[in-house]
Amino acid sequence: MSISHTHPNLFLPLLLSFFFLPAVLGGTNFRTCNGSYEKYRVNVETVEISPYPITRSSNADITITGYTARIPDGAIVELTIAKASAGHPIVSSTKTYNLCDIVRCPIRPGRFAFTLSKIFSNEELKGRIYAITVGIKDKKDPMMCVVFLCWVTDDGSMSLIRQPATMMELE
Repeated sequence: MSISHTHPNLFLPLLLSFFFLPAVLGGTNFRTCNGSYEKYRVNVETVEISPYPITRSSNADITITGYTARIPDGAIVELTIAKASAGHPIVSSTKTYNLCDIVRCPIRPGRFAFTLSKIFSNEELKGRIYAITVGIKDKKDPMMCVVFLCWVTDDGSMSLIRQPATMMELE
């Protein structure tokens, strides 16, 4: 019987790559609002923020890609921006979009993507850390809901270490 030994020198780089790779590639760590995809029709694959990092002199576009069986006409996208705080996040703004104004409808089964542009107000760009929630819903039920953090910086510099550690705090 042979016993497999892992290489301890390889474990740390592998672990760190799970945290840094999304940030380096422009992706964002996110989670579903209820912690599971079971209740949602849309399985989110990626959340990308552009430009990354966000500066006070820029604004952000968010692109979400995923898979779905079908999304009915009349679905809406809801974007909520909340200031992250020591307690519960404080809602700064909520925006609602008709999904068919953002993507071509009807949405057929398979992969799809949509982009929300210039999501922050001028006042919000003065802040620092925001919890962003993006959902798709119709009259009956939520079909998608993800939450993630965004940082707004003075000069575009940001520690890549902060994002994954803080994202875990949302859970």
